[in-house]
Order: sequence, then structure tokens, then C-alpha cells
Amino acid sequence: MNNVVTLHGEKRWKAVIDYRTDDGPKSVEHYFEEISDLHLIIEHGPDWNFLIRCTVTLNRPDDGEEQNSTGKALRQERLY
Repeated sequence: MNNVVTLHGEKRWKAVIDYRTDDGPKSVEHYFEEISDLHLIIEHGPDWNFLIRCTVTLNRPDDGEEQNSTGKALRQERLY
């Protein structure tokens, strides 16, 4: 895939996992290359019974802005 933009050691995905603790919610960030690795991250993390939510996003420097931009659409239009 030539349109994948990565950060953080060339990792494609970012997961923010929120866990319930005695001191309140705790967020942990994980960066990984293959989406299939997510289950290993959850299994090896704190007890998954305390998991509140897991948010997975593409790890992009522009938070996906470029992916959905009008400028990108115009550039692609010129290619065809």
C-alpha cells in the first residue's frame, strides 16, 4: 500500500485502551503494525475484565485530515 502514512516507529495503528482502576480510569496508548496484533495487546495488558473501551485509529501525522481532504481528491482526479 503506497498511501499508508505512519508515525511512531513505522507503526500503522494506534489503540487507546481505557481501563477501570481503583484510582479512576487509566488510558494506555499502544502502537502496532498489524490489526491482528490487537488481541495480543489486550490479552497481555491489565486484566481485560477492567477494560472500559478500546479506540483504534490509523496512526497518521494529520489525524486523517489529508486522507479526506479536497486537495487529495483534486490530485486524484488529475491522475485519471
